Amino acid sequence: MVQIIEKQQDAEGAECIKFRVYRSQNPNTPDLILGEWQHATEEPNPGNPKGALGIANSQLGTPVGIEYEHVKTHADKHGVPFVWVDDPQGLFPSSQRLSF
Repeated sequence: MVQIIEKQQDAEGAECIKFRVYRSQNPNTPDLILGEWQHATEEPNPGNPKGALGIANSQLGTPVGIEYEHVKTHADKHGVPFVWVDDPQGLFPSSQRLSF
């Protein structure tokens, strides 16, 4: 089960994915709140016993709610125990987030 945390220190050194919340810089959509994240994983590779590096990430310009669901699903699938919501401006408060 993935836990959503507000401070990186709450992970106590465990693996976590940083989910950054920010306002759109597009002058046509200044009220649009976006989310971004990135996470590297080792993937099986039959041609290489060491495996391969896979990088999953958000898509540029995706609304915060959609990317929030994507990051939680990714973290759960890959056994990452924490998602850290980095939102210093309070653009995506916990009251707006759906429970996981």
